[in-house]
Amino acid sequence: MSIESASRFLEAAASDEGLRRKFEGVEGPDDFLKMTEQLGYSFTTDELMAIAHEQSQGVEVRRSTGVWKWLRGINWV
Repeated sequence: MSIESASRFLEAAASDEGLRRKFEGVEGPDDFLKMTEQLGYSFTTDELMAIAHEQSQGVEVRRSTGVWKWLRGINWV
């Protein structure tokens, strides 16, 4: 598991709406991580959140589209 894998996943998800669609219906972090593993990524939710936090430092305006809105829409509980 790695931060690098989480970073590659976020980069791919940011530019690939089809990839994001594969996560429709995901019900929680375990399902989310299971799907990412099937797609060849390996990271923990803590690693994903760490890289997402790092990449959003200094961002003041949140777009209503794209990967960040998508991540906020995942049921993480």
